[in-house]
Amino acid sequence: MPRKKQKLEYRVYVFPIYEEVSRKRSTLFRLETVEEFSAFQYEIAVEEKAADRRIEWKIRGLRSPAVTLPGTGPATFTKDYDSLRGQYEFALRKLDGRENIFTLEIGEQRVTVLKAPRERFVEVLTPREKLTPAS
Repeated sequence: MPRKKQKLEYRVYVFPIYEEVSRKRSTLFRLETVEEFSAFQYEIAVEEKAADRRIEWKIRGLRSPAVTLPGTGPATFTKDYDSLRGQYEFALRKLDGRENIFTLEIGEQRVTVLKAPRERFVEVLTPREKLTPAS
């Protein structure tokens, strides 16, 4: 009997950014739900830890936005990390304990997914284009 395809529940966008004002480079991680909400733009509550070339995020649930103006879209969580260069493991764990682990190569101008789990509930997306700082 063929395996049931696992449904994607989250997307993580990972890309290098350059802050023109501070002239700093960093790596932005943005987690969002695949499902879009029609009443509010919820925030994803995440417990995060970064150490020893491993970034771990544990999803703790959703919370209402601080500003309760109506809006539509996915629930999100965003974190900016300074000084990431080289190979890193990125792990995302859901409330039910299931975990997806990715190996990322983080460069100054691009991020590449080197290894992804076979069955996953999250996809990691990186921009193909290079980052070019303002001259």
